[in-house]
Amino acid sequence: MIAGGAFEDRQFRLFFLGVFFAVQAIWVQRVTLGWIAWERSQSAGFVGIVASLSLMPALVAGPLFGVLADRVDIRWAAFMTNGAMAAVLAVLAIALPYTDRVGLAVAALSIGIISSAHHPVRMSLGPRLVRPDIVQHVVSVTALNFNIARLAAPVMAGWVIAVAGAEVALWLSVMCYVPMLLILPHLKPRNLPPRDRAPFMRELWQGLRFVVNAPLVRLALLLTLAFATPVRGTLEVLPVLADGAFARGAAGLGMLTAAAGLGAVVAAGLKAAGAGAVGARIPPAVLAVTMAGQAAVVAMGLAPSWTVALAATVLAGFCATWVGVSMQAAIQSDLPDEYRGRVMSLWIVVGFGAVALGAVGIGTLAEWIGISNALIWAGLLGAAVQLVVILGVHRRG
Repeated sequence: MIAGGAFEDRQFRLFFLGVFFAVQAIWVQRVTLGWIAWERSQSAGFVGIVASLSLMPALVAGPLFGVLADRVDIRWAAFMTNGAMAAVLAVLAIALPYTDRVGLAVAALSIGIISSAHHPVRMSLGPRLVRPDIVQHVVSVTALNFNIARLAAPVMAGWVIAVAGAEVALWLSVMCYVPMLLILPHLKPRNLPPRDRAPFMRELWQGLRFVVNAPLVRLALLLTLAFATPVRGTLEVLPVLADGAFARGAAGLGMLTAAAGLGAVVAAGLKAAGAGAVGARIPPAVLAVTMAGQAAVVAMGLAPSWTVALAATVLAGFCATWVGVSMQAAIQSDLPDEYRGRVMSLWIVVGFGAVALGAVGIGTLAEWIGISNALIWAGLLGAAVQLVVILGVHRRG
Protein backbone atom coordinates (compact mmCIF):
# COMPACT_ATOMS: atom_id res chain seq x y z
CA MET A 1 0.00 0.00 0.00
CA ILE A 2 1.68 3.21 -1.16
CA ALA A 3 2.37 5.76 1.57
CA GLY A 4 1.06 3.37 4.22
CA GLY A 5 -2.52 4.40 3.51
CA ALA A 6 -1.83 8.12 3.90
CA PHE A 7 -3.76 8.84 0.67
CA GLU A 8 -6.90 7.40 2.26
CA ASP A 9 -6.98 10.57 4.35
CA ARG A 10 -8.75 13.36 2.44
CA GLN A 11 -6.72 16.05 4.19
CA PHE A 12 -3.45 14.50 3.13
CA ARG A 13 -4.68 14.08 -0.45
CA LEU A 14 -5.44 17.80 -0.59
CA PHE A 15 -2.13 18.68 1.08
CA PHE A 16 -0.16 16.49 -1.32
CA LEU A 17 -1.88 18.09 -4.31
CA GLY A 18 -0.80 21.53 -3.09
CA VAL A 19 2.73 20.36 -2.28
CA PHE A 20 3.05 18.69 -5.68
CA PHE A 21 2.74 22.03 -7.45
CA ALA A 22 4.64 24.02 -4.79
CA VAL A 23 7.69 21.77 -5.16
CA GLN A 24 7.65 22.30 -8.92
CA ALA A 25 7.72 26.03 -8.18
CA ILE A 26 10.80 25.67 -5.97
CA TRP A 27 12.83 23.90 -8.65
CA VAL A 28 11.64 26.14 -11.48
CA GLN A 29 12.58 29.25 -9.52
CA ARG A 30 16.02 27.83 -8.62
CA VAL A 31 16.85 27.13 -12.24
CA THR A 32 15.43 30.46 -13.41
CA LEU A 33 17.30 32.52 -10.82
CA GLY A 34 20.55 30.77 -11.73
CA TRP A 35 19.98 31.44 -15.41
CA ILE A 36 19.12 35.10 -14.85
CA ALA A 37 22.25 35.50 -12.71
CA TRP A 38 24.41 34.01 -15.45
CA GLU A 39 22.67 35.92 -18.25
CA ARG A 40 23.09 39.25 -16.46
CA SER A 41 26.66 38.78 -15.24
CA GLN A 42 28.41 36.02 -17.26
CA SER A 43 30.10 35.33 -13.90
CA ALA A 44 30.20 31.91 -12.27
CA GLY A 45 31.03 33.63 -8.99
CA PHE A 46 27.86 35.73 -9.10
CA VAL A 47 25.79 32.64 -9.91
CA GLY A 48 27.24 31.05 -6.76
CA ILE A 49 26.45 34.15 -4.71
CA VAL A 50 22.82 34.16 -5.86
CA ALA A 51 22.49 30.45 -5.04
CA SER A 52 24.02 30.97 -1.59
CA LEU A 53 21.75 33.92 -0.81
CA SER A 54 18.71 31.77 -1.54
CA LEU A 55 19.88 28.89 0.68
CA MET A 56 22.12 30.17 3.48
CA PRO A 57 19.54 32.16 5.53
CA ALA A 58 18.08 28.83 6.68
CA LEU A 59 21.29 28.16 8.62
CA VAL A 60 20.89 31.35 10.67
CA ALA A 61 17.19 32.17 10.75
CA GLY A 62 15.80 28.63 10.50
CA PRO A 63 15.83 27.87 14.26
CA LEU A 64 14.18 31.24 14.99
CA PHE A 65 11.38 30.49 12.56
CA GLY A 66 11.19 27.00 14.08
CA VAL A 67 10.18 28.61 17.38
CA LEU A 68 7.51 30.63 15.58
CA ALA A 69 6.20 27.49 13.86
CA ASP A 70 5.56 26.00 17.31
CA ARG A 71 3.78 29.14 18.51
CA VAL A 72 1.44 30.21 15.69
CA ASP A 73 -1.44 28.73 13.69
CA ILE A 74 0.51 26.42 11.37
CA ARG A 75 -2.06 26.68 8.59
CA TRP A 76 -1.88 30.49 8.66
CA ALA A 77 1.94 30.31 8.71
CA ALA A 78 1.94 28.05 5.63
CA PHE A 79 -0.39 30.45 3.85
CA MET A 80 1.93 33.35 4.65
CA THR A 81 5.13 31.63 3.51
CA ASN A 82 3.64 30.30 0.27
CA GLY A 83 1.98 33.64 -0.42
CA ALA A 84 5.13 35.61 0.33
CA MET A 85 7.18 33.42 -2.01
CA ALA A 86 4.67 33.90 -4.81
CA ALA A 87 4.63 37.67 -4.18
CA VAL A 88 8.44 38.01 -4.35
CA LEU A 89 8.57 36.05 -7.60
CA ALA A 90 5.75 38.13 -9.09
CA VAL A 91 7.53 41.37 -8.21
CA LEU A 92 10.77 40.04 -9.72
CA ALA A 93 8.94 39.00 -12.90
CA ILE A 94 7.41 42.47 -13.26
CA ALA A 95 10.65 44.29 -12.47
CA LEU A 96 13.00 41.92 -14.32
CA PRO A 97 13.72 44.24 -17.28
CA TYR A 98 14.97 46.87 -14.81
CA THR A 99 16.69 44.51 -12.34
CA ASP A 100 20.47 44.74 -12.00
CA ARG A 101 22.83 42.52 -10.02
CA VAL A 102 21.97 44.20 -6.72
CA GLY A 103 18.26 43.80 -7.33
CA LEU A 104 18.68 40.14 -8.22
CA ALA A 105 20.76 39.56 -5.09
CA VAL A 106 18.06 41.23 -2.97
CA ALA A 107 15.41 39.00 -4.56
CA ALA A 108 17.52 35.87 -3.88
CA LEU A 109 18.04 36.93 -0.26
CA SER A 110 14.31 37.55 0.15
CA ILE A 111 13.59 34.07 -1.19
CA GLY A 112 16.20 32.63 1.18
CA ILE A 113 14.63 34.31 4.22
CA ILE A 114 11.12 33.17 3.27
CA SER A 115 12.43 29.64 2.65
CA SER A 116 14.03 29.55 6.10
CA ALA A 117 10.55 30.16 7.53
CA HIS A 118 8.82 27.81 5.12
CA HIS A 119 10.93 24.70 5.84
CA PRO A 120 9.91 24.22 9.53
CA VAL A 121 6.33 25.18 8.70
CA ARG A 122 6.12 22.63 5.87
CA MET A 123 7.69 19.89 7.99
CA SER A 124 5.27 20.62 10.84
CA LEU A 125 2.07 20.84 8.80
CA GLY A 126 2.12 17.50 6.96
CA PRO A 127 2.58 15.25 10.03
CA ARG A 128 -0.18 17.11 11.90
CA LEU A 129 -2.72 16.21 9.22
CA VAL A 130 -2.52 12.42 9.71
CA ARG A 131 -2.44 9.82 12.46
CA PRO A 132 0.93 9.55 14.23
CA ASP A 133 1.41 5.94 13.07
CA ILE A 134 1.59 6.95 9.37
CA VAL A 135 3.78 10.04 9.77
CA GLN A 136 6.82 8.18 8.39
CA HIS A 137 4.86 7.34 5.23
CA VAL A 138 3.94 11.00 4.79
CA VAL A 139 7.65 11.82 4.95
CA SER A 140 8.44 9.11 2.36
CA VAL A 141 5.85 10.09 -0.23
CA THR A 142 6.71 13.77 0.16
CA ALA A 143 10.35 12.90 -0.53
CA LEU A 144 9.28 10.98 -3.66
CA ASN A 145 7.43 14.06 -4.89
CA PHE A 146 10.47 16.25 -4.19
CA ASN A 147 12.87 14.01 -6.10
CA ILE A 148 10.59 13.55 -9.09
CA ALA A 149 10.29 17.34 -9.24
CA ARG A 150 14.07 17.60 -9.07
CA LEU A 151 14.27 15.60 -12.29
CA ALA A 152 11.31 17.05 -14.18
CA ALA A 153 11.00 20.70 -13.15
CA PRO A 154 14.49 21.85 -14.24
CA VAL A 155 13.87 20.41 -17.71
CA MET A 156 10.52 22.20 -17.87
CA ALA A 157 12.11 25.43 -16.64
CA GLY A 158 14.87 25.25 -19.25
CA TRP A 159 12.33 24.69 -22.03
CA VAL A 160 10.15 27.60 -20.87
CA ILE A 161 13.16 29.93 -20.60
CA ALA A 162 14.36 28.94 -24.08
CA VAL A 163 10.93 29.33 -25.70
CA ALA A 164 9.31 32.19 -23.78
CA GLY A 165 11.95 33.80 -21.56
CA ALA A 166 12.81 33.99 -17.87
CA GLU A 167 9.86 36.26 -17.06
CA VAL A 168 7.40 33.57 -18.13
CA ALA A 169 9.30 30.97 -16.09
CA LEU A 170 8.96 33.20 -13.02
CA TRP A 171 5.22 33.55 -13.63
CA LEU A 172 5.01 29.77 -13.96
CA SER A 173 6.51 29.50 -10.47
CA VAL A 174 4.00 32.02 -9.14
CA MET A 175 1.10 30.02 -10.58
CA CYS A 176 2.45 26.79 -9.05
CA TYR A 177 1.96 28.29 -5.57
CA VAL A 178 -1.72 29.04 -6.22
CA PRO A 179 -3.10 25.49 -5.63
CA MET A 180 -1.57 25.37 -2.15
CA LEU A 181 -2.97 28.81 -1.31
CA LEU A 182 -6.44 27.59 -2.35
CA ILE A 183 -6.12 24.31 -0.45
CA LEU A 184 -4.76 25.56 2.88
CA PRO A 185 -8.07 27.06 4.15
CA HIS A 186 -9.64 23.57 3.86
CA LEU A 187 -7.03 21.80 6.01
CA LYS A 188 -7.51 21.15 9.72
CA PRO A 189 -4.20 20.17 11.36
CA ARG A 190 -4.14 18.88 14.92
CA ASN A 191 -4.13 21.63 17.51
CA LEU A 192 -1.10 21.89 19.74
CA PRO A 193 -1.66 20.81 23.34
CA PRO A 194 -2.24 23.72 25.73
CA ARG A 195 0.94 25.02 27.35
CA ASP A 196 2.24 28.11 29.06
CA ARG A 197 3.93 30.47 26.61
CA ALA A 198 7.58 31.05 27.54
CA PRO A 199 9.74 33.93 26.30
CA PHE A 200 10.97 33.48 22.74
CA MET A 201 14.61 32.74 23.52
CA ARG A 202 13.65 30.34 26.29
CA GLU A 203 11.53 28.35 23.85
CA LEU A 204 14.47 28.29 21.44
CA TRP A 205 16.63 26.91 24.25
CA GLN A 206 13.93 24.34 25.11
CA GLY A 207 14.10 23.08 21.53
CA LEU A 208 17.88 22.73 21.72
CA ARG A 209 17.61 20.98 25.07
CA PHE A 210 15.00 18.56 23.68
CA VAL A 211 17.39 17.57 20.88
CA VAL A 212 20.29 17.06 23.30
CA ASN A 213 18.19 14.97 25.70
CA ALA A 214 16.43 12.82 23.08
CA PRO A 215 18.80 9.95 22.18
CA LEU A 216 17.08 9.13 18.88
CA VAL A 217 17.03 12.73 17.65
CA ARG A 218 20.61 13.29 18.78
CA LEU A 219 21.83 10.16 16.98
CA ALA A 220 19.91 11.08 13.81
CA LEU A 221 21.47 14.53 13.73
CA LEU A 222 25.00 13.22 14.35
CA LEU A 223 24.65 10.56 11.66
CA THR A 224 23.18 13.11 9.26
CA LEU A 225 26.19 15.35 9.83
CA ALA A 226 28.69 12.50 9.36
CA PHE A 227 26.88 11.13 6.31
CA ALA A 228 25.78 14.27 4.46
CA THR A 229 29.12 16.09 4.70
CA PRO A 230 30.97 13.72 2.31
CA VAL A 231 28.05 12.12 0.42
CA ARG A 232 25.75 15.06 -0.26
CA GLY A 233 28.79 17.33 -0.43
CA THR A 234 30.11 15.16 -3.25
CA LEU A 235 26.84 15.54 -5.17
CA GLU A 236 27.40 19.32 -5.09
CA VAL A 237 30.81 19.09 -6.81
CA LEU A 238 29.80 16.85 -9.71
CA PRO A 239 31.00 19.47 -12.25
CA VAL A 240 34.55 18.90 -11.02
CA LEU A 241 34.22 15.12 -11.38
CA ALA A 242 32.57 15.34 -14.81
CA ASP A 243 35.05 17.71 -16.40
CA GLY A 244 38.07 17.65 -14.10
CA ALA A 245 38.42 13.87 -13.87
CA PHE A 246 36.77 12.63 -17.09
CA ALA A 247 36.80 15.69 -19.39
CA ARG A 248 33.13 15.16 -20.23
CA GLY A 249 32.09 18.83 -20.06
CA ALA A 250 28.52 20.04 -19.60
CA ALA A 251 27.06 16.91 -21.20
CA GLY A 252 28.90 14.77 -18.66
CA LEU A 253 27.62 16.93 -15.83
CA GLY A 254 24.09 16.40 -17.09
CA MET A 255 24.62 12.64 -17.11
CA LEU A 256 26.04 12.60 -13.58
CA THR A 257 23.22 14.82 -12.30
CA ALA A 258 20.64 12.56 -13.93
CA ALA A 259 22.38 9.50 -12.44
CA ALA A 260 22.16 10.98 -8.93
CA GLY A 261 18.54 11.89 -9.58
CA LEU A 262 17.74 8.37 -10.78
CA GLY A 263 19.15 6.86 -7.60
CA ALA A 264 17.20 9.37 -5.51
CA VAL A 265 13.90 8.64 -7.27
CA VAL A 266 14.34 4.86 -6.90
CA ALA A 267 15.05 5.25 -3.17
CA ALA A 268 12.12 7.61 -2.65
CA GLY A 269 9.81 5.33 -4.64
CA LEU A 270 10.74 2.29 -2.57
CA LYS A 271 10.26 4.27 0.63
CA ALA A 272 6.86 5.51 -0.50
CA ALA A 273 5.88 1.91 -1.27
CA GLY A 274 6.66 0.98 2.34
CA ALA A 275 10.12 -0.56 1.95
CA GLY A 276 12.49 -0.05 4.85
CA ALA A 277 9.95 1.52 7.21
CA VAL A 278 11.78 2.66 10.31
CA GLY A 279 9.30 4.11 12.81
CA ALA A 280 10.82 5.89 15.78
CA ARG A 281 14.19 4.12 15.50
CA ILE A 282 17.27 3.84 13.30
CA PRO A 283 17.61 0.14 12.40
CA PRO A 284 20.87 -1.55 11.38
CA ALA A 285 19.78 -1.59 7.72
CA VAL A 286 19.82 2.22 7.64
CA LEU A 287 23.27 2.26 9.23
CA ALA A 288 24.42 -0.14 6.50
CA VAL A 289 23.11 2.25 3.83
CA THR A 290 25.06 5.13 5.41
CA MET A 291 28.23 3.08 5.00
CA ALA A 292 27.25 2.19 1.42
CA GLY A 293 26.97 5.92 0.72
CA GLN A 294 30.54 6.49 1.92
CA ALA A 295 31.66 3.54 -0.21
CA ALA A 296 29.97 5.15 -3.21
CA VAL A 297 32.00 8.33 -2.69
CA VAL A 298 35.22 6.30 -2.55
CA ALA A 299 34.14 4.42 -5.71
CA MET A 300 33.56 7.74 -7.49
CA GLY A 301 37.15 8.66 -6.65
CA LEU A 302 38.57 5.28 -7.68
CA ALA A 303 36.40 4.90 -10.79
CA PRO A 304 38.59 3.63 -13.67
CA SER A 305 35.95 4.46 -16.26
CA TRP A 306 33.04 6.79 -16.93
CA THR A 307 30.58 3.89 -16.63
CA VAL A 308 31.81 3.06 -13.12
CA ALA A 309 31.60 6.73 -12.13
CA LEU A 310 27.98 6.87 -13.32
CA ALA A 311 27.09 3.69 -11.42
CA ALA A 312 28.73 4.99 -8.23
CA THR A 313 26.81 8.27 -8.60
CA VAL A 314 23.52 6.38 -8.90
CA LEU A 315 24.40 4.58 -5.65
CA ALA A 316 25.33 7.85 -3.94
CA GLY A 317 22.02 9.43 -4.98
CA PHE A 318 20.13 6.36 -3.78
CA CYS A 319 21.87 6.31 -0.40
CA ALA A 320 21.52 10.07 0.11
CA THR A 321 17.75 9.93 -0.30
CA TRP A 322 17.28 6.64 1.59
CA VAL A 323 19.22 7.93 4.58
CA GLY A 324 17.64 11.40 4.47
CA VAL A 325 14.09 10.03 4.40
CA SER A 326 14.88 7.40 7.06
CA MET A 327 16.41 9.95 9.45
CA GLN A 328 13.56 12.41 9.03
CA ALA A 329 10.97 9.65 9.44
CA ALA A 330 12.69 8.39 12.60
CA ILE A 331 12.65 11.88 14.11
CA GLN A 332 9.11 12.78 13.03
CA SER A 333 7.46 9.47 14.00
CA ASP A 334 7.62 10.04 17.75
CA LEU A 335 8.09 13.81 17.88
CA PRO A 336 5.60 15.79 19.99
CA ASP A 337 3.68 18.26 17.83
CA GLU A 338 4.68 21.17 20.07
CA TYR A 339 8.37 20.60 19.23
CA ARG A 340 8.13 19.85 15.49
CA GLY A 341 9.03 23.32 14.25
CA ARG A 342 12.04 23.74 16.51
CA VAL A 343 13.45 20.23 16.11
CA MET A 344 12.99 20.05 12.34
CA SER A 345 14.50 23.49 11.86
CA LEU A 346 17.63 22.21 13.62
CA TRP A 347 17.59 19.12 11.38
CA ILE A 348 17.53 21.44 8.37
CA VAL A 349 20.43 23.46 9.78
CA VAL A 350 22.50 20.30 10.22
CA GLY A 351 21.60 19.00 6.76
CA PHE A 352 22.22 22.27 4.91
CA GLY A 353 25.36 22.98 6.93
CA ALA A 354 26.75 19.51 6.23
CA VAL A 355 26.19 19.91 2.48
CA ALA A 356 27.85 23.32 2.47
CA LEU A 357 30.77 22.08 4.59
CA GLY A 358 31.24 19.01 2.41
CA ALA A 359 31.12 20.92 -0.87
CA VAL A 360 33.62 23.52 0.31
CA GLY A 361 35.89 20.93 1.94
CA ILE A 362 35.95 18.53 -0.99
CA GLY A 363 36.37 21.37 -3.47
CA THR A 364 39.27 22.84 -1.51
CA LEU A 365 40.92 19.44 -1.06
CA ALA A 366 40.53 18.76 -4.78
CA GLU A 367 42.58 21.89 -5.51
CA TRP A 368 45.51 20.32 -3.62
CA ILE A 369 45.36 16.61 -4.44
CA GLY A 370 42.89 16.29 -7.32
CA ILE A 371 39.20 15.41 -7.29
CA SER A 372 39.75 11.63 -7.35
CA ASN A 373 41.96 11.61 -4.26
CA ALA A 374 39.70 14.15 -2.55
CA LEU A 375 36.69 11.87 -2.96
CA ILE A 376 38.60 8.84 -1.70
CA TRP A 377 39.68 10.66 1.44
CA ALA A 378 36.22 12.19 1.97
CA GLY A 379 34.54 8.78 1.84
CA LEU A 380 37.09 7.14 4.12
CA LEU A 381 36.95 9.94 6.69
CA GLY A 382 33.16 9.98 6.59
CA ALA A 383 33.01 6.22 7.18
CA ALA A 384 35.44 6.53 10.10
CA VAL A 385 33.40 9.29 11.75
CA GLN A 386 30.19 7.30 11.29
CA LEU A 387 31.77 4.27 12.94
CA VAL A 388 32.84 6.39 15.90
CA VAL A 389 29.28 7.70 16.30
CA ILE A 390 27.70 4.25 15.97
CA LEU A 391 30.15 2.52 18.32
CA GLY A 392 29.81 5.33 20.82
CA VAL A 393 26.05 4.88 20.90
CA HIS A 394 26.37 1.11 21.36
CA ARG A 395 28.80 1.56 24.24
CA ARG A 396 26.45 3.97 26.01
CA GLY A 397 23.55 1.61 25.30
